[in-house]
Amino acid sequence: MSRTSRKPVRSLAIACVAMISLASCGGSSKNDAASVDGSVIAKKTLETALSQLSDAGQIELTDGVVPMDAVRSVLAAIIRGEATKLVLTENNVTVTDADTKAVIDQISKDAGYDTLGQELKDLIIGLNSRDLALTRVKAPSEADLEKMYNTAPASVGVMCAQHILVKDEATATEVIQKLNDGGDFKKLAGEYSTEPNAATTGGILGSTDGDCIALSDYQSQFDSAFTTGALTAKVGVPTGPVKSSFGYHVIMIRPFADIKASLALMMSKSPGMLLMSGVLATRDVTIASEYGRWDTATGKITDL
Repeated sequence: MSRTSRKPVRSLAIACVAMISLASCGGSSKNDAASVDGSVIAKKTLETALSQLSDAGQIELTDGVVPMDAVRSVLAAIIRGEATKLVLTENNVTVTDADTKAVIDQISKDAGYDTLGQELKDLIIGLNSRDLALTRVKAPSEADLEKMYNTAPASVGVMCAQHILVKDEATATEVIQKLNDGGDFKKLAGEYSTEPNAATTGGILGSTDGDCIALSDYQSQFDSAFTTGALTAKVGVPTGPVKSSFGYHVIMIRPFADIKASLALMMSKSPGMLLMSGVLATRDVTIASEYGRWDTATGKITDL
């Protein structure tokens, strides 16, 4: 399946804005910019961040106004920072003084560091300190992974899917009926799918780590319509027809028993980052309407 190229991070300051102090949990209001799993991000927080970044020359104004793409980039960074906070809290991992010292020692060597306002420095230190703490998050046990995966597959930050790609909706519907009648997915992929080597792969979408792909790779590289369909699919249940720019897909999230080795391998490498990605894919993320909406398929804020 075709993928798009990854986009580089916009700038160090925008990438590091995620550690702005967040408001306490509560209901949404006209003063809220966003919320993650009930934890509110105040508009004042966002506005302060934009002002600090503009003063530091990290955002170029257009007729004195911060462009909306910059607003969304900053807000998305704050949202990701809150997701990181949730993962740390839920896994009993804290930011230590050693984390903070290591970050300060490193970033204070940057030539432009002294030109930043103190609040912006604190944001950068906070983000990087939490990132260090995130590396200490341990992978869930196999039993916990199975429970998370079966309840909400994307919650583990990894997608373990297979699909059958056909040219028209009627054929996709026919395939779904055959699967529901007990048909073998791999055999039907070889018979129906227009994707090269489908008979060999059985339509499995895998990576160098095996039969799973990081959710972040789906979000950055796959057709967003396909990713949306995969995110709504349940384990072992044929889903579709899902229309994308390639045709019509029948998607199935594979049973845990079939992919647990691949999932364990991926989780062993970067559990904290995967779980953070899973939080943003499966928890309630709301955005104030003037900024757009949170698009789980891309992991970005987009137009309504």
